[in-house]
Amino acid sequence: MTGTARLMHAGICGLLLACAAAFAPMARAAHDASGAEYAFRWNPADGGPKSAEKVAAVLGLDPGRHKSYEVRYFAVAQPVGLAEGASVIVRQRSGAKGATETMFKVRGTKPFDRADPLAGWQCPFPGDVRAGRKAEVDVGWTADGSTRRTYSLSCEADGDVATLMPAGFKAAPLACSSKVRRTEVGDLKIERWALPDGSVSIEVSWEAGDSAADLEAFRKRVVAPLVASGARAQQASKTELGSGC
Repeated sequence: MTGTARLMHAGICGLLLACAAAFAPMARAAHDASGAEYAFRWNPADGGPKSAEKVAAVLGLDPGRHKSYEVRYFAVAQPVGLAEGASVIVRQRSGAKGATETMFKVRGTKPFDRADPLAGWQCPFPGDVRAGRKAEVDVGWTADGSTRRTYSLSCEADGDVATLMPAGFKAAPLACSSKVRRTEVGDLKIERWALPDGSVSIEVSWEAGDSAADLEAFRKRVVAPLVASGARAQQASKTELGSGC
């Protein structure tokens, strides 16, 4: 069964999930993770802190550790049969020292329908590849201050897209890429994206549990002080922003 056919069958089996019995062994799981990622993103040209250092100052954080990447998204054949509102995303991230990682993600708006969303879900990378798998609820903010939620299953492994993605997905690199500078401060990540259209997007994110308590903690700790400093939530996702060639 080709990679595309697997995802077609996955859509029939349920939201973003594949029926385990239908698949041959694929990428081995290096580790599994689940939870929520809370993220607040803004365009500093519209207000708010304009650098990671200024973000850290607003949030009362230390300077943190920095890494730089080039991020490129790929056009892929979207499998027939995915749940309504779901899509496949493929991204390649290259570090300053030449290390390259590929991410495959299926993201949608329908909540997970089982306690362990990764049960029966197969990463499409080759079977000898050790890939980290993740089930995640992505919680973001809109301009009016409300939250929006998306749900994703993903895997990530060392290597480039040309090597890891099955031919059936017809993955083709977009003509543009983004330059990303990530600052890690404790359990927070601050990313500055220099986007293909020349604009900049800054994001602060936190990985935690999918709970009302963690949502409120992020709102008080991160969102409220950033909004008070003039930041206005940017509704477009990083995938949408980074794919704007």
